[in-house]
Amino acid sequence: MNDVYELLTEEDLTSDLQLLQDICGIETLKVILRNFGGLSFYIPKITRLESLVLKYVRTHSDKTYKQIAKDLNVSEQYLKILIKKQFN
Repeated sequence: MNDVYELLTEEDLTSDLQLLQDICGIETLKVILRNFGGLSFYIPKITRLESLVLKYVRTHSDKTYKQIAKDLNVSEQYLKILIKKQFN
């Protein structure tokens, strides 16, 4: 069976696909196109992954909220609200 995606080069990509290719590489992009072509995905900010943020906070308990906020590119206020919400 012929696989059209084997012909894919960087010149064929849209600007969105070029962003993915820059991070994932062309071979991974081909896998994504083969398996998910035509679908739309929303890629959330880390603040939508609350369990991951809380896991990070727990595993970095030696750091201050300010340091963790900087690591995750979120505000200290967000972290404090999230942690308080967890204990209520």
